[in-house]
Parts: sequence; structure tokens; C-alpha cells
Amino acid sequence: MSYAVFSTAMGYSGIVFGDNEPALRAIKIYLPSSKSFIERAIRHEYGAATEIEKALPRLCSLVRDFLEGNDVTIPFEFVDPSVCYSFQLKVLKAEREVPRGTVASYSWVAKKIGSGAVRAVGSALARNPFPIVVPCHRAVRSDGSLGGFQGGLEMKRRLLELEGVQFDSRGRVTSCILRP
Repeated sequence: MSYAVFSTAMGYSGIVFGDNEPALRAIKIYLPSSKSFIERAIRHEYGAATEIEKALPRLCSLVRDFLEGNDVTIPFEFVDPSVCYSFQLKVLKAEREVPRGTVASYSWVAKKIGSGAVRAVGSALARNPFPIVVPCHRAVRSDGSLGGFQGGLEMKRRLLELEGVQFDSRGRVTSCILRP
């Protein structure tokens, strides 16, 4: 296992890569925070991982571009879906269909995968190992409020604002909401 920690417009991000294949595929992406926090989190979860000393993999550049506000869709081939459980993978694939600048309600995602388990959808997204590649920040409650987010609600709002999503005075998304 290897990892990279790199600076972005929003702080430091980190990516852990599996070593099962010849091509580096991410098994975990860390949302921006302080460099020390990212490094501690990686050591805690993946103690045996070694830092990549050479040029950063393309995925790091794409994540950086996204966090700078560029319209970037990162191919799913850059990640290793085997780290996800079956239901979660269905949820993540449905969430990837939500276009930039748009949000979808958790119930929309549940309906999209043929499930009525709205809370389970929220739990699957909360454990998304590939934020940015799977833009789980685009999932909100049916009333337009943000719900939860592994990077915190401030980060979720910043990511949505980067994409042009508008909010009302109560912090709810005002338009572009996909609902069942």
C-alpha cells in the first residue's frame, strides 16, 4: 500500500492506493484538512502504507483540479470498488450520475437503485471511501437542507458553492434538486 498527501486550494488532501494491481487505484480519498491531520489519519488506518516519493499519480492532479473549482469528472477506473459493500456500490454509482451544480435528495438516490432504504443510502454515502470521485456532497435532504457529510457541513457547502449551487438564508439549497 502507498499514499500521497498533497496541497489543494482547500488544504491538504490524501489518497491511499492499494497494491493488488499494476495500476495504482485508490482505496481511500481524504477530504482536505491540515497536513498533520491527513498524515495521522493515514497512519492510523493504514500503518504499513509508504509515502509515494516520485511524481504524484494523475488522480491527485484531478482531485486538486476539482477542489480549485474546475469542472472535472474523475473516471471511476481510478478507484478500487472492491473496498465497498454491494449496497454501497449501488448507491455510489447512482450518486455519480448527479451532475455538477445539481443536488439529489437521499430519497432520489434510494429510488434510483430500487430501494426504499433512505437512511441506508445516507449511511452508505457517509462511508464513501472516494469523495470527489463519487461526489457525495451532492446528496441532500428532501427539504434542501444539507444533511450530513464526512468532511463536515462547512466543507459540503463549500464544495457545492464551487459548483454554483445556491442557498437560501436558512442554508437550504434553493434549486436544482432531484427528487423522486
